[in-house]
Amino acid sequence: MVPGLHAETEASLLAALDPAVTSLNAQSYDGCPILLFAAGDAEVRALGIEAVGDRDLTIVVTDPERPIGRVRVQTGGRDNLLFFDNRSAGGQLYASIRMLGSDAAVLFAAIGDAYVSLPDVFLRSDRQFLLWGEGGSAVGCSMEIEGTGQGVVIGDDALISAGVWIRNHDMHAMHEIAGGRRIGRDPVDTILERHVWLGQDALLQGVSRIGMGSIIGARALVKGSVPRFAAAAGVPARVLREGISWGRETYGMTEAERVSLGLPAVPEG
Repeated sequence: MVPGLHAETEASLLAALDPAVTSLNAQSYDGCPILLFAAGDAEVRALGIEAVGDRDLTIVVTDPERPIGRVRVQTGGRDNLLFFDNRSAGGQLYASIRMLGSDAAVLFAAIGDAYVSLPDVFLRSDRQFLLWGEGGSAVGCSMEIEGTGQGVVIGDDALISAGVWIRNHDMHAMHEIAGGRRIGRDPVDTILERHVWLGQDALLQGVSRIGMGSIIGARALVKGSVPRFAAAAGVPARVLREGISWGRETYGMTEAERVSLGLPAVPEG
């Protein structure tokens, strides 16, 4: 899919992709200009990327001349990779990324002029991945990913409000006092399908999937999964309504949004 990806990391990433999530697939970058840089290269700094730590990191871009924004990445492991499809980048990606393990990958598809603010993205283990889909935007989204081989996929055209946290696990282990049995849940892959809206201060903890077109209310605590075309809110969150979606325009969904979700271009009636 992208040169330099560890084989197992790439397999995990590809397994998470389907048309309900993103238009990307294994052949998306065939024939596309691909340039690889070491983290300390002057070309990397000119793009707006600051690498600190051990810097055993490969930076892959599709346009060596187009600035990405301001990205600070700290590495502690080996053979990690950052990928940016920046051919149409508007320079509005602002991110702080920590990669503690090895053979991990963070990939940004074409976000265009979208504003993306990721104050804290923390990959804790080996062979982890984060994929940010095409056209997704974020006022302020932080993530913590745990578990070897686990990852987060943000589907195309996501809209993420300020103060959102995505954690694919319960943070710390919980045990029964009497028998010592672990009762916490294992980390999961967290996948947002395309055109999902996360409201302000929402917390996704151990979420496996949010269905396409769905809405998560402000300050909701979400676990498990949410179906497609649904609104969920509350602590803990529950589905309040189904058969709905949302649009970036104030007064309705655009034709392109409807088509991307497999809906008729113009509502019947």
